[in-house]
Amino acid sequence: MRYWADRQIFLKEAKLALDTLHQRARQTAFLVPGLTIVVRDEFGLGEGGSKGEESFRFDGGISEFCEFLAADRPVCDTLRFTGQGTFKETVPVLDEHGQMTPTEVTRELGVDVAMRWGTGYDTTFRSFVNIIATPKGGTHVAGFEQAVAKTMNEVLRTKKMLRVAEDDIVKDDALEGLTAVVTVRLAEPQFEGQTKEVLGTSAARRIVNTVISKELKAFLTSTKRDDAQQARVVMEKAVAAARTRIAARQHKDAQRRKTALESSSLPAKLADCRSDDVDRSELFIVEGTPRSARRSSPGTPSSRRCCRSAARSSTSRSRP
Repeated sequence: MRYWADRQIFLKEAKLALDTLHQRARQTAFLVPGLTIVVRDEFGLGEGGSKGEESFRFDGGISEFCEFLAADRPVCDTLRFTGQGTFKETVPVLDEHGQMTPTEVTRELGVDVAMRWGTGYDTTFRSFVNIIATPKGGTHVAGFEQAVAKTMNEVLRTKKMLRVAEDDIVKDDALEGLTAVVTVRLAEPQFEGQTKEVLGTSAARRIVNTVISKELKAFLTSTKRDDAQQARVVMEKAVAAARTRIAARQHKDAQRRKTALESSSLPAKLADCRSDDVDRSELFIVEGTPRSARRSSPGTPSSRRCCRSAARSSTSRSRP
């Protein structure tokens, strides 16, 4: 297939983006193992106006794609999970009389996922439907993320790696440092919008969830020595991410409360007094509205609040 740009639409200086062509050819070669794609530059689009060609072929498929996307050191091998499921949907079918009749048909959906955790903290994700990229995700991505978080929580509770008082890990904890390529194949997929960036087939969520839950649980609970060691490192990484997130949230909440206390404005008739001397610190219990009563925080006797007008109406006075 050859084509020429219509100069009534494109500017005279318009050129093809060689890097974009290479990225698309490389992506397709990853998704179709054994396929060879050659990009030949005859216009001199390369650096310095050089011409040439580049060939793309990857027999490892999305496993190699996952390794190519990963930017950190791995903590486990690249995992390859595959499976399939069926679902039913009603579609218009041309009958023998030439009429479009709603008919219930059975569809097959194939799932192929490559994933591995690394030492980093960022999540790198690519998803595809029939080699069509879905950069904004969709039902297949939602099913994958749900399966990873749910399965990891189940295994963590079973192995008692989470304390009883601790909450379950969330999706971001489980996906921290993960590089994954999620692909599904099905006939007549339903997309949201004309750009086909989001898969809308509802059955994809359930099937992907089922396949990943089964395969990931088998890996996390494996009794093989190497797999068991790698699985434990992955789960410890998720638990550490959860505890770090909770500690950061608690620190942030404490800072907010401290800032709110320090920056609170008092009416003109009140004076905000502070002292580090415990003997000079007093607690005034006064009658009136809550605005007039100020109580020092537990464990911080250095905090003192008093007001000139409240001192005259105090009913009792005590020292901490």
